[in-house]
Amino acid sequence: MARVSTSSIAHSSPSGQVCLNRQLRRWLAATLRRLHPVLDTGAARCGAERYRKHFHSFGHATLLLFHGLTHGQSLRESYAAFAACPGLVVLSGLAVTAAADDERIGVSFSQFADSNTTRPAAFLASLIPPLVAQVRSRWALELSQLPPDLHVLDSTFLRLSLLLAPWAPSNGASDVPGVRVQGGYAPALDLPEHILVTDSHHNDCQGFDQLLLDDPTALAALREQTLVFDLGYYSHRRFARLRQARVHFVTRLQAQATVRVEADLPVHASLPTLSAGRITVLSDQQVTVGSAHNRAGAVLRHLRVVTAQVAPQRAAARRGATPIVYQILTDRWDLDAADVVQLYLWRWQIELFFRWLKSHVHLPRLLGYSRNAVELTVNLAIVVHLLLVLAAHDLGYPRRSPALLCRILLALAQLTPGDGQDACAGAHQLAFPGWQQEPPAPP
Repeated sequence: MARVSTSSIAHSSPSGQVCLNRQLRRWLAATLRRLHPVLDTGAARCGAERYRKHFHSFGHATLLLFHGLTHGQSLRESYAAFAACPGLVVLSGLAVTAAADDERIGVSFSQFADSNTTRPAAFLASLIPPLVAQVRSRWALELSQLPPDLHVLDSTFLRLSLLLAPWAPSNGASDVPGVRVQGGYAPALDLPEHILVTDSHHNDCQGFDQLLLDDPTALAALREQTLVFDLGYYSHRRFARLRQARVHFVTRLQAQATVRVEADLPVHASLPTLSAGRITVLSDQQVTVGSAHNRAGAVLRHLRVVTAQVAPQRAAARRGATPIVYQILTDRWDLDAADVVQLYLWRWQIELFFRWLKSHVHLPRLLGYSRNAVELTVNLAIVVHLLLVLAAHDLGYPRRSPALLCRILLALAQLTPGDGQDACAGAHQLAFPGWQQEPPAPP
């Protein structure tokens, strides 16, 4: 056990805001309670409870979520502030009996920090599939400007220090050490679907195989859907596997690709309402791509290449940006040429998602410098994002936002044991569809 400092995030509340939203506090308490059995199952599967009698996985996850949701500057700061949330401490199971003037929690900071390195990161990743399922169930009937069958694949880079993370591969001064986070994203649902953490020497095409092509379940889930990606994932052999699985794709045509034009299709005038009239279609062609002499590739017939000029947004144009000509390769024949280009332009949504994770969920602030701690950091960022998406939907917010993060910070600071007891008593109106309720205890 360790004495907790008297610093508290409660003091950071706005002076005029005394009574916080009880509905948000009860939602947080009920949500954490429903995550408990999921975490227990995931921890048992990966052996996360082995040799840990006093610091169980749920308490560890609660501390991590507190750190992620309150965007503390450091683990030590979040640990010190955690005891200022009595309801959260009780709900986490980390409360211990002590004298009235002696405030303690049942784990030291060194235990907390060490567990981020030694406890398998997979225990927190076990929360991601059920949370993803919950987001899907809530937004199934929602209307969005983005097509619901659109999925984007991309990656982002997290830089590491070789001094602190000597395990990161590096070939010299020109090789920046770090890890690559690859993932699939559904923009219409604001939903990260697949996440893979690899080292910097693991290229995007290899991640493509691990994320989707070598996973029959993930590939089947994308059947008759459209996958959009950039040139880092360009591979004719992989495109052939997507076509075989009946997964549509949209990407840029590689400049070095072997292309044979089969037919020139008529070009229709672009709709003025589409992307504010930015897209001007120059040509629409039926092509065959690939060379029979390339053993590592494949020859793909009856594909479509749309060439279009895209004008910059007004703000970018004021900064001197010029129009860009795109050559878009796809197997979608049911769409207008301008719609095909617009699908590719929506790829930018995953870049905004990665920026959100880094700027507001603070993904680059690592929980440690071991491989396990880096992977745990990524898992925590995804779980925090999913919880924010669910909170926004359940509590009537337009979408997840920094403002919602601030409200959760204040709600956590004011969470009381009564809120935790309300959750334990079972708030049926906040129950998650599809999650089985625990059977009542026998008399």
